[in-house]
Amino acid sequence: MNEALLQRLADESDLRDLIHRYAFGLDTKDWALWRSVFADEVIMDMSDYQPEPPPRAAAADLIVKNAAVLFAGLERSQHFMGSHRYEIDGDRATITAHMRAEHWLHTGKGGDRYTMFGTYTDDAVRTPDGWKLIRVKLALLREEGNRSLMHEAVRLGRK
Repeated sequence: MNEALLQRLADESDLRDLIHRYAFGLDTKDWALWRSVFADEVIMDMSDYQPEPPPRAAAADLIVKNAAVLFAGLERSQHFMGSHRYEIDGDRATITAHMRAEHWLHTGKGGDRYTMFGTYTDDAVRTPDGWKLIRVKLALLREEGNRSLMHEAVRLGRK
């Protein structure tokens, strides 16, 4: 095999691991693992789900802290990533992957499940510590279940 092909295969493997660590970090509430996927500053564009505030660069530590509040209030979550596509240009890459995210919380106010279906388009850069995400964009395709349980999870997570 030639060197360029081997590098491409290694990069694809590392990028796949990057987005899988993103999912597993959230679902296991392993905030050190989840933090490891980000550069020090990242743009989280979830405007299809929550338009305000508009996406802007923020410290990764703050993004992790905010996610920890939400997920502390959930009983469980499970994120699936699939149909991965990669555009790699040297030390920059774009990862596109379909996702399904299940969230569970018994609220006594409607259903106990909220599901998001969508596509992530994430930008990554190669660093001395491996690939890191600098931009995460969720294109929300469909929602099912009780969306209000996410607000309840935040309330519970702040306690």
